[in-house]
Amino acid sequence: MNRPIHSGHTSDRPQPPLRVLFADSQSELGGAGFALLTMLQHLDRNVITPTYVSFSPQRSEIQSQVEALGIPTHHIPAGRFRHLLRAARAVVATKKLIRKENIDLVMTNSGHPLLFARAAARWADKPCVWWVHGYVPAAVSSGGLIDRVLRLIGADAFLANSEYTAAVLRQDFSPNARIQVARPGVDLGKFCPNPQSGAQIRSELGIGSGERLVGIFGRLQRWKGQHIFLQAAEILSSGDAKARFLIAGSSMFGIEPEYAEELKQFAERPSLRGRVLFVGNRANPQEMMNACDLIVHASIEPEPWGLVVAEGMAVGRAVIAAAAGGPLEMITDRQDGLLVAPGDSKALAHAMEELLNRCDWRTEIGAAARLHAVREYDPERAAALLCKELQRISSNYARTPLRVTQRHRASET
Repeated sequence: MNRPIHSGHTSDRPQPPLRVLFADSQSELGGAGFALLTMLQHLDRNVITPTYVSFSPQRSEIQSQVEALGIPTHHIPAGRFRHLLRAARAVVATKKLIRKENIDLVMTNSGHPLLFARAAARWADKPCVWWVHGYVPAAVSSGGLIDRVLRLIGADAFLANSEYTAAVLRQDFSPNARIQVARPGVDLGKFCPNPQSGAQIRSELGIGSGERLVGIFGRLQRWKGQHIFLQAAEILSSGDAKARFLIAGSSMFGIEPEYAEELKQFAERPSLRGRVLFVGNRANPQEMMNACDLIVHASIEPEPWGLVVAEGMAVGRAVIAAAAGGPLEMITDRQDGLLVAPGDSKALAHAMEELLNRCDWRTEIGAAARLHAVREYDPERAAALLCKELQRISSNYARTPLRVTQRHRASET
């Protein structure tokens, strides 16, 4: 098992801040983007001097939010990797940016920006780190061009968002590859129990005082399992349970846009009609979470980590999660959450019914979840551990025999 990043012995001598270029390419703000934003917000600027670059075709939403943190940002529109000339120009521009800003290390947020940043970092002789938020191994991959290229170019070091992701990476990369676990943090001041905001949202949604509200959060994509959630809701509703069901999120990145309509058609079934609320993406999902009596995660494939699970726990709600991937590391079943088999709508319906019918136990689970979140998902701790690991990677890279020889030869000329 891979060990999460831990603090080690460091010199007492003050070190200059490490200049890190954080590379991203999300055009829409998803889970990986939120993870990066939270990390950047809590970085110790005495340790890391951050610079941000976006490779998205147009200026992205996240870039404005990074600027609001007082971090210099750059936009190098790279577009699709298959557009080789444009991709090459992006690599050249990134290499120039690395040199201009005296960057010590490049860290890419997911795989797509690695396609451009890896070559630029090599050209500039700087280490490149890949923060992996999800990875499909070659054994089950569709064999697409980008997947093959990512496996070919790799990185100088890998930071996995969970033990599960780290284990998957080890299937494809050398046993000597540096793979560490760097879990994202959660803004515990923002994602916290807030009965007042929850009551306000319930009033706005027309949820009666005697009704229970069950919510699922995340982008609308089949593997995220919103259809399993609705199947479980239908089973629960057939027993005349006084429950309403909330689906927060929308289609993103142009993936499976038809799925949202399928869900809405399913929600028109007689037993569900009028019980399901589609609220789309919300700028403040924590308010919606506070309005819910319990929160469901229903992915039918292993979740690399599970940001929604962490956020739901942070707001002090009982969370039911699919027992695969990251959630297995986050929830102790029936202590600070519930785990059910992925894709099993009957098991999910049973777990939902059990929690809805046992208010005291549901409250205990939620309180335990909040304590777990405070202990495990503190964003300042996550950022501090990331800083230490990036410093180690940079130091180890500089001490490799080849670079020591190069510097020695350069000093003789």
